Amino acid sequence: MMKYSFLIYHKEYIPFLEKLQELGVLHIIEKKKEVNENIKLSLQHISDINKSLKFLGTRNKEEVAEKTGMDGLAIVEKIRSLNDELSAIELEQLTLNKEIQKAEPWGDFNPDMQEKLANLHIKIKLFVCGEKKFNPDWKEKYPIEIVNTKEGYAYFVAFQHGANPIDLDAEEVKLPEHSLKQLLAKDEANKNRVAEIQNVFDEFAIKYQGVLKDTRQQIQEKTDFELAINHTEKQAEEKVMLLEGWIPEEKKDELETTLNEQNVYYLSAKPVEGEKVPIKLKNNKYAKLFEPIGDLFSLPDYAELDLTPFFAPFFMLFFGFCVGDSGYGLLILIATIILRFKVDAKWKPVMTLASFLGGATVIMGMISGTFFGINLVDVEIYPLKEMILEPLNLFWLSLMIGGAQIFFGMIIKAVNQIKQRGLKYGLSTIGWIFLIIGAGSIVVLQQLNIEISKSITYVIFGISGTLILIFSNPDINVFASVGAGLYDVYNMVTGIFGDLLSYIRLFAIGISSAILGLVFNQIASQFLGGSFFSYLPFIIILLIGHGLNIFLACLGGFVHPMRLTFVEFYKNAGFTGGGKQYKPFSK
Repeated sequence: MMKYSFLIYHKEYIPFLEKLQELGVLHIIEKKKEVNENIKLSLQHISDINKSLKFLGTRNKEEVAEKTGMDGLAIVEKIRSLNDELSAIELEQLTLNKEIQKAEPWGDFNPDMQEKLANLHIKIKLFVCGEKKFNPDWKEKYPIEIVNTKEGYAYFVAFQHGANPIDLDAEEVKLPEHSLKQLLAKDEANKNRVAEIQNVFDEFAIKYQGVLKDTRQQIQEKTDFELAINHTEKQAEEKVMLLEGWIPEEKKDELETTLNEQNVYYLSAKPVEGEKVPIKLKNNKYAKLFEPIGDLFSLPDYAELDLTPFFAPFFMLFFGFCVGDSGYGLLILIATIILRFKVDAKWKPVMTLASFLGGATVIMGMISGTFFGINLVDVEIYPLKEMILEPLNLFWLSLMIGGAQIFFGMIIKAVNQIKQRGLKYGLSTIGWIFLIIGAGSIVVLQQLNIEISKSITYVIFGISGTLILIFSNPDINVFASVGAGLYDVYNMVTGIFGDLLSYIRLFAIGISSAILGLVFNQIASQFLGGSFFSYLPFIIILLIGHGLNIFLACLGGFVHPMRLTFVEFYKNAGFTGGGKQYKPFSK
């Protein structure tokens, strides 16, 4: 990245910004955190449009490009208004359903009848009680008529003439305010209105998503323009405008050509230590597939290495280890290759990444010896039995892979320290690398019955110990550095041991996936018999069982490798992170 500072006369500033936005290469350095009300309103409009697009996207309707004079913000307001109406109807339906439930036992009772009878000094009273509790003698004593019997309850009406009281051992209920016919009509009207609103939403999803995206783009460009002005410093009694930003080094010729054409005064400089430089990752096609995974944690700091190409092969291997079934891997591989030709362009890299993970699963499944839960050791015609490892060997393989990644991370840490601060800051890590290589070589040679001179052992431990202790912190004196180094030795030994044990999860998850597949096969096989129909439950159990197992295995195969990458590998690689993505001021 290159840092550029521009000085522009205030009357020429707006045309300059318009040209800069059209060029679309400058990441503006933010100078002010506060924004004015116009920017806040525009940001709110963008947020509202995003919510509307997300809502319309859930309708799963195919968009049809159509020219329309409708304004995107008017569409947003209409969607909000209709959603508010839906909420009001849903709230009304809660009360309405209760009223219908209360009115149903009484049939189409007309509340207006109450007023007519009241003129004749007759009062209507409604009662309910258990059918067994209803006393037939009540009919002899009072004018009573049973209206309905339902679910063990009797619903009846009594007519009170004048002031004569009606005394019954039954629960008196309130007269319905509306007739059942009116309530059902209102319920039907509400349902019809909900259907109308849903049809409007479907129509909007088909016609107006493009309008919303265009409106969002226009507002975003306008907002970016206002933010650029907001981050401008006014100099020389507000006659001169100062703007600063970053551009990728390969874009500087393009920018400077435009600046020279406009006679703009500018200064350019390379980043200095401590500056917050935006990050634009540069990876090959393979490593770029894994960038979304790295983004889930953090972008690297500008001064450090991007770890994406370094963790990518390990992530593939870990995923294959966790899923651990060549049949599942083959299914993932075939499905994602087919889907890659059917999905939108933005999803093609995801499908390609999934294809790589499926391929890694096929390979690791051949090593673990499982194919849709079938143990390939028992399959006579399987030609690659010599590749299959016993569970104990898989256990040691997971630890070996973990040790390799941790050691690789330490090498990257040393390179990062030397790149960022100088050779002396990487010497302590180099000491650890030298110690691991030396000690490992001694162990291997001893296993091969090759005698090692003690002096060589002393040299290895002496050199590595010196580097580890003396250069643990080059910014302090030697004695303090040795003390800090001893503390680092304790942390390193215990930390590496704990990190190494974390990789056992690869073995455990892979074995559990294989066992679950085997169990589903055994359960399904119990339903097989002489009848043709016995194949139906057999197939259903296999589909459900293996479908569930694939889901769980892929979930674990994604989450746990990510944990090993972001915790064990990033820690041992000395990853700092905290980088901010490069976002150019553009249309």
